[in-house]
Amino acid sequence: MKAAKVMISAKVDRSVFDTLDVYAKELQVSKSWIVQQALKQYFDKYDEYLGDMRVASLSEGISHEDVLKEYGLPH
Repeated sequence: MKAAKVMISAKVDRSVFDTLDVYAKELQVSKSWIVQQALKQYFDKYDEYLGDMRVASLSEGISHEDVLKEYGLPH
């Protein structure tokens, strides 16, 4: 069964959009496909960080905000 698709909207710099457009044409895929793949990679990368943050905040009594600061994430 195919996953349901939803529409999102985001503002990006013109240079990012232009690069996305070039890659989509060269790879013969949609811009949506590239964005979806990029988001999946981003989530995979930060999944480990988030797990570490959760463990650290539970086991050491560190505040969530302090863990965010440690990993350089927005808080």
